[in-house]
Amino acid sequence: MKKKLIKVHLVCTGVGVINRGIETFARECFDGLKGADGLDIKLFKGAGAEKDCEYRLCNLSRNSQLADFLGKLIKRNGYVVEQLSSFLPLVGKIIQDRPDVIFYSEANLGYQLYHWRNLIGVPYKLVFSNGGPCFPPFSRTDHVQQVAPFYRDLALKSGEAPEKHSLVPYGINLPPGNPVYDTAIKTKIRQKLQLPLNRPIVLSVGWISSQHKRMDYVVSEVAALPQPRPYLVMLGHMDENSIPIVQLAEQKLGKANFTALSVPYEQVQEYYQAADVFVLGSLKEGFGRVYLEALINGLPSIVNDHPVMRYVLKEQGIFQDLSQSGTLTQTLAELIKQPQSAESMIKRREYVKNTFSWEALIPAYRNMFNHCLKTPAYF
Repeated sequence: MKKKLIKVHLVCTGVGVINRGIETFARECFDGLKGADGLDIKLFKGAGAEKDCEYRLCNLSRNSQLADFLGKLIKRNGYVVEQLSSFLPLVGKIIQDRPDVIFYSEANLGYQLYHWRNLIGVPYKLVFSNGGPCFPPFSRTDHVQQVAPFYRDLALKSGEAPEKHSLVPYGINLPPGNPVYDTAIKTKIRQKLQLPLNRPIVLSVGWISSQHKRMDYVVSEVAALPQPRPYLVMLGHMDENSIPIVQLAEQKLGKANFTALSVPYEQVQEYYQAADVFVLGSLKEGFGRVYLEALINGLPSIVNDHPVMRYVLKEQGIFQDLSQSGTLTQTLAELIKQPQSAESMIKRREYVKNTFSWEALIPAYRNMFNHCLKTPAYF
């Protein structure tokens, strides 16, 4: 007798719109779990072409003037409008396909799916991927994917039922081959990207803002290094909050000594390959997929000393108190003097492959969905 597949609807309106952590996770999660034994997974996204098992939900894009206007009208923002406007198109797909599980990261859309579940008439279970992170209580979902022990433990200490939470980390796609450690190949990549050929390159990937990712801290710490300084590349989402960061970099580093830009996700890999060191100024993270991206490319990574970073990077990270002025400067000064061996770069990549690749994590995701289906729904 053929085993029944678990029907999973993976929903993220930001896929095709923006490449932050949760959107990149949703994209790669679908690619990683598609075709996995025991699962029948479909992706519902906010933009982009429809393909096999991928569907675009009609919505008001967060970047549209109308979404911005309506967001202000309801005292929220365009992103919330994007989620709410995709609800009815998603309901149609749910009624048609009758999924067992709806897997989501966007809380506003998830709440609608919870609130109207009885009226929709499909007994789906809701699994919330808590990579943001959000904090307890988790009363409007059936199950929670906790991507790091730190946030799972906070939930349990608050009185959340242990059976409602699964510790399952984010997975990541690994490109084929070893990290780029050949000098000639790295030089060609730098030439293509118009980056300096004979200077160490420090890479920081994330929202180019003083909020959360603390790019202003990174700029100031690199600027405090003695000449000749490394070249700084800041890669990530740019908006009005990015303007002061660029101005600060121009003032402290000079226009010829840094790059700040946003590129399509598929081009980010080359910037990792061109870099020598990865840094992230944030003091805490929900998970930090960029840490895995850096390790896949063999980069030594300087991060804040926090339990989540310890969990993700383990012995592959360089942990410092980045709340303190001068800490990153001193650590960079010491690190850029040390040659990086091919062996250490490959070891970092292998750590990610063995711990966070989809091949390694498929059983954990399948078990999480199975466990959720065996527990009562929350109303």
